[in-house]
Amino acid sequence: MLDERQLADLMHAEVDSAERPTARLDVDRAMSTGRRQRRYRQVAGAALAVGLLVAGGVTVPSLLAPERPPTTGPADAGPPTAAAGLPAALTTVDPEVVYVRFGWLPDGMRSLQYQSGLLLSGPGVHLSAVNSPPGELWRGVTVNLYPKGVQPSAPQRDSGEPATLTGTRPGPELNGAPSAFATYSNPDRPEAILRWRYAPDGWAQVRTHGVPGDPAQTAERVASTLVFGHEVLPMPVTVPEVPKNLRPITGNVSLDLGEPGSWNAYTEWSPEPADADPGRQRARTLMVAFTPYRLVTDPTDKAYVDPNTTLDGHQARFGGQDGVESLIVYDVAGLSVSISDDGLLPSGGTRALFRKLDIGPDAAGWRPHLTR
Repeated sequence: MLDERQLADLMHAEVDSAERPTARLDVDRAMSTGRRQRRYRQVAGAALAVGLLVAGGVTVPSLLAPERPPTTGPADAGPPTAAAGLPAALTTVDPEVVYVRFGWLPDGMRSLQYQSGLLLSGPGVHLSAVNSPPGELWRGVTVNLYPKGVQPSAPQRDSGEPATLTGTRPGPELNGAPSAFATYSNPDRPEAILRWRYAPDGWAQVRTHGVPGDPAQTAERVASTLVFGHEVLPMPVTVPEVPKNLRPITGNVSLDLGEPGSWNAYTEWSPEPADADPGRQRARTLMVAFTPYRLVTDPTDKAYVDPNTTLDGHQARFGGQDGVESLIVYDVAGLSVSISDDGLLPSGGTRALFRKLDIGPDAAGWRPHLTR
């Protein structure tokens, strides 16, 4: 049970973290958002991209078991166990590391996504499971890990209206410490937001929104079965010889559970230091993405992109202006490869980088492993 001091601490975190409007135009953020949207459209055009928006230890072998489906079932299927955590709060978030995986999920999930590093909301870790069909309002489960000292923020509403904190109540013990449910105004579907410390001074959050069953019970079970760790984020292809002045800022993998063999994986690099403004870090980046190739002949399909050249015998689409290049190469051992460069590589660098990729014959059979 939370005592008054602990409950006050949790409530204080919610109030302080609510997003506030700014009257100053953030040019860097506006530019980076436009660039990111452009790159995401390019990745989606290469093939069916799924879910694009979103401390050292021993690797658990079962976490990397191939083709292991998520554990799903009713929210009341046995009592939850006490969730573990990480030995220390994240002071930096490595985009090439897996910090958390789903254990149990409710039935009906359509896609899974893991993202770490610099997210649109700032540094952090994001894990999600979606059960809403394409084109409908979002429904699903999200998990967020926040760096040391960063407070969870208010949820975003599809209506665009700001969500304000309306109350908190005690939750179950997680990671050996109290947790709390936070409630916010104007949810458009049944919702539960559960927060606790995954490590001292490090917040974790599970949010359920519009999923079957009791929202709070579902959030408790998801939280109590999360698997924490520190592993290399698996990628289908290693990207060699990235310029030394670039550092990875975001790693992403996503999986479509409804369409076998449909996934997306990418890494994004920036020349800016980790302490630079997030908008500046995203203003000029290099992104390399992989997704299974599928032939699309319908120009109205969002995955349709008309090739305009060939590269090493593969159909490709190349575009470039003022040092900015984009390259999509189709059906490379069953993959589509997308490279987007904001002038960080030498001229023609996207093609040179593509030729350095060692894409093995089994790359198209790779799958993201987003659950235990």
